[in-house]
This record gives sequence, C-alpha cells and structure tokens, in this order.
Amino acid sequence: MKLIQDTLSRFVEEKQIAGCAVRVMRNDDVFYEDSFGYADIEKKVKMSSKNTLFPIASMSKVVTVAAIMQLYEQGRFKMWDKVSEYLPGFKNPKVALEKPDGSYEIVDAKGEVTMRQLFTMTSGVPYGWADTAAGRIRAGKEKEWQESGKPCPGAVEYANLVGQLPLAFEPGERWMYGFSIDVLGAVLEVLSGKTLGEYLKENILDPLGMKDTGFFVPPEKLDRVATLYHVNEGLKPEERWYETKKPEFESGGGGLYSSVHDYSRFAQMLLHGGTLDGVRILGRKTVDLISTDHLTPEQRKGDSWDTQRGYGYGLGVRVMTNPELAGINGSVGEWGWDGAFGNWFCVDPKENLTCVYLTTNLPGEHYRFIPKLMASMYASLD
Repeated sequence: MKLIQDTLSRFVEEKQIAGCAVRVMRNDDVFYEDSFGYADIEKKVKMSSKNTLFPIASMSKVVTVAAIMQLYEQGRFKMWDKVSEYLPGFKNPKVALEKPDGSYEIVDAKGEVTMRQLFTMTSGVPYGWADTAAGRIRAGKEKEWQESGKPCPGAVEYANLVGQLPLAFEPGERWMYGFSIDVLGAVLEVLSGKTLGEYLKENILDPLGMKDTGFFVPPEKLDRVATLYHVNEGLKPEERWYETKKPEFESGGGGLYSSVHDYSRFAQMLLHGGTLDGVRILGRKTVDLISTDHLTPEQRKGDSWDTQRGYGYGLGVRVMTNPELAGINGSVGEWGWDGAFGNWFCVDPKENLTCVYLTTNLPGEHYRFIPKLMASMYASLD
C-alpha cells in the first residue's frame, strides 16, 4: 500500500496534478483508499475519496454500454442490426475519402454502420477533431449549428444529424475513437422511450445506490465539485465544466459526473458478472461479451494510442491482451476505460480487483500517470 501512496502523493507534491482520489477493492474488501491534494486549490478544499464529485468524461461510456446491453438482453436489437433501423439519419452513408494532398472526396459507403461497429468503435463516426477529413467536416457543421442560435438538439435529433455527415472510413474498416457511444445512447432512447438520464437513473444508478452520479449537478452539491486544472500551465484553473440543470443533450459518451465511491460500486458490479448486493444489472455472459477483445488484427492497426499499447477493445472498453507489450505488471483480461480529465478505472477478474482513480487534469495525459499507478498497485498485491 505504501507504494501506491508514495506514487500518488508524489504526483501532487511535484505539482504534476492538483489532486486525485483512488479506491482499490480486492476480494470485496477495501484494499486501498485515499485522496491527495486539492479539489479546489484557491479555496483550499481538500480532495476526498468519499465526498468530491468529478467530471468523469468518457468513463460515462461504460455506463451507457451497460444500460443499452440491458436492452440487448431483452432482445430489443441484434449486434449486426443496421443503425438506420433505429436512427434513419444513418441511412445511405457517405465516406470522406482522404487524398495524399490533404483534400478529400465524398463517396458512397459500401455498407451501413451496424450496432456492433458502434460498440467496438469501428463505425467511422468521428468526433469533431481535425485528424480526419470527416472530423473537420463535423467540426464545421457543429460551428454552424452553434452560430444558428437554435437550441441544442436532444440525443436522438443530434445523432440523426451526425448520421447524415460523412464517415471517416468504410464501416468496420478500422478502430477509431469517436462519437459511437453517444449514438448508442440515442438508440437507447428510441428503444426505451425514455431519455438516457431517466433510463440510467431507473436501471443503473438507483439500483446500485449511485446517488452522486448524473448529467447535472444539483444546487446542494455544487460545493463538492472538483475544479479542473491545466497540468501543463502551472495548474491554472479552468472555468466551470459541469451542467447545473438537465441538458437537452445528455451525452452518453462523456456527460456524467460521479464520485469514487459511486463508480467503485459500478466497477464491482461488473467484476461480479453484472450483480452487486443481490441486485442484478446484467447477466454474467453479457459482461463476458463486453470484456472480450472484438478487434481483428486489421482493425487494430488504427489504434495508435500509447494507453492502448498491449490492449484490444471490447464493447466500449479496453481489454488487456499483452502485458509485456503494454509494459504493465498486470493481468491478461484486465479491462475498463478512462476519461478525458485523467480519470481511469479497471476491472481485473484474475485478481478479483477493481480500481477507480479520479483526478482533474487538463489534458488528461493518462500515459504520464496511469502506468505508474498500475505498477505500484500490482506490486502491492500478495
């Protein structure tokens, strides 16, 4: 345990991060729990593993995956269904085919995006990032939407609008991190007749006792929210990041806030095959499907992130396939995901272990910190 403590305290003492909180569960007991540094440096509010609320960004994706997989278990959709069956905006897709000179050509896609491709991030549906022509097109369209003065669309309308924009590549061609899980959140709304927030509360959050997780922070909890800090700019604070009322677009890919204790309960449910404290969220075999590597060798060539070295990808989660390549003293089959602000969690069935680590970094710089945390955590096991 001292190894974990020394590593995390060093991050704060050397002013690499403002603060962090962590909870490691092993064999259903608290193996290690602590917090370091400040949730708000200026106000001298200390970080707390029990009380601090964090933006969890893309760790929201795994919660959304768990929710829509409940509908999968109910026979509401099949993995190879075309997304256009639920969101007509995805009918007759186009691809922004990039040329060596930096230009692009819009061509008809050879096939349609499937549900499975959304889950595995092989859909070609981009974020509005500049690394692909499709991403740049989407960024331009989003700017147009924002400048139009129209209210932000809800998840279903938003997903249908995105579906009409070009894909970054032929569906299923390769892995690319993008907007796919947000689209799944919209499909969930179509199938359930509820907003994503309503569905999560009724079927995931309340059953697991996750009382400090949601898409907006109510007034009585505002003083518990951690400030985001620019870790490469002398820990300069960022302006408010969170919603204080229900947003029109509840982002299943990145919109939740949560706490270490709440997300630890979610992780423990996954570790136990979909059940926690007698409450069943998912079936054991469904969790097995989520946490199995689904990528082909060809698709994996698109995955160039340092944090994904040695990992494959399941349904919305990374899956450890090669600890030697990763350079991590962990287990084959360890799985989980992270969030843009440096947050990270893992489920390790072989060690009967979960870890939730939440912090407030801008940018997240996971590869700078997470392998060090993992090295100290796994070295602490008997």
